[in-house]
Amino acid sequence: MDPVAIFLLSLAGIFIIGAVGEIIFQRTNIPDVIWLIVAGIVLGPATGLLTRDMLGRIAPFFAAVTLVVVLFEGGSKLKLDELARAAPRSSILALLNFVFAVVAVAGFSMLAALVGWLPGWSFTHGLLLGVIVGGSSSIIIMPAMAQARLEPKIANLVNLESALTDAFCVVGTAAIIDVMMRGSGGAAGPLVTLLKSFGIGLAIGGVAGLVWLLRLRFLNESEHAYPVTLSALMLLYVLIDRLQGSAALGILTVAILMGNAKAITVKLGLKEPVEMTGDVRGFHGQMAFFVKSFFFVFIGAMLGPPWSLLALGVMLGVVLLFARAPGVMLSTIGMGFTSADRKMIGVALPRGMAAGVLATLPVTANVPGTEGVPVVVFACVLTTILTFAVGFPIVRRQMTPVSADGPPSVIPLPAGAAMPSDVPPPTEQSAPPLPAQPAPPLQQAYAPQQQAYAPQPPAPTIASHPDDPTPRDPTPGDDGPQER
Repeated sequence: MDPVAIFLLSLAGIFIIGAVGEIIFQRTNIPDVIWLIVAGIVLGPATGLLTRDMLGRIAPFFAAVTLVVVLFEGGSKLKLDELARAAPRSSILALLNFVFAVVAVAGFSMLAALVGWLPGWSFTHGLLLGVIVGGSSSIIIMPAMAQARLEPKIANLVNLESALTDAFCVVGTAAIIDVMMRGSGGAAGPLVTLLKSFGIGLAIGGVAGLVWLLRLRFLNESEHAYPVTLSALMLLYVLIDRLQGSAALGILTVAILMGNAKAITVKLGLKEPVEMTGDVRGFHGQMAFFVKSFFFVFIGAMLGPPWSLLALGVMLGVVLLFARAPGVMLSTIGMGFTSADRKMIGVALPRGMAAGVLATLPVTANVPGTEGVPVVVFACVLTTILTFAVGFPIVRRQMTPVSADGPPSVIPLPAGAAMPSDVPPPTEQSAPPLPAQPAPPLQQAYAPQQQAYAPQPPAPTIASHPDDPTPRDPTPGDDGPQER
């Protein structure tokens, strides 16, 4: 078959599978990315239409674009006021689970290095692998929580954790790669390099974000607002990276500022607060759908030998499940969660697009000894998604369902999230008020008397007789002057 025809058929198939997968997810709670990974396995290892060498050549370019989209997607959904309300517990949960995951993965990878599965491996490599797979995926977690109608305190906790750990993974991976490649002399060298990278990224990102807020009103009036915004983010990524700063942290900073544009412009005292329009968010939602569809197909196509690395990735997925247990227990003390609630938080571990993108960065940066990292991470991602797909509906059936008229979630749901259409029947409290009834006859009979006793304005004085100039006040029942 003509290569162009094969390309067009593959492209159409990927988009159709992505759309149908979302419909299946709305009905079954099975993550749609599973079908995309299966499609990648069919196109890659099963049929050979996509080879690893072919994908390896485009991986650096595709990963950079995907990283910008992922950071903008996650950062623009982090609302500052919601962070202030839900962040204390979610921050503890995110930090503990991230640290436990990094330590567990790093330790287990050192055991794999001892048996010869990871040649040239060091503990720094283990930390790098742990940071890459250390956080759950918001692009999988948030739609699942919205579809399942969990209690807001559980959904908000897990949603915000996934958004925070996405940021931890991206910034942490970029920092460790920077330290491994550039380094510095002395014991404090890596720490100084890390702080310098963070400072440059945060400063440039903050300034660029504030400037973009001031121009947002003019951009909202243009039909090209999203392409211009995406182009500016890519230029900013290159600029910060050239200045040896954390480009990921800079993009994340801009995304958070743009996502909170209305609240920030009010604080700045602008006469007309501005915010991102629905057109920008709508275009970005479609862009995220395209990137997600391609990237999970890319993950499936990259799976393959060596089998030892695939087995290691599967085992790391199991390790991550057990590593969540202590973090969940410690962070939910005193919150009144049941055993089923904690199981739900524990099973919410799927890794996704952020981990997949980050897995390609060490190889792209030519970090020695990281050639097998993508295969390990992709197998780990697939294992955690399958674990979530199996465990989520099982634990969901053990929990008390939330009624449709329950309290809304604090964290805003992603665009296009499926919501049940059932509406509860009206109750006595929600019945509309009856129309006003006319006054009964008795009240109507007393109405003239009440009107008579109401205060009246003073009447004008009149003369008692035409020949008598002395005025007198009229009395009730007076019909006018009387004859003497």
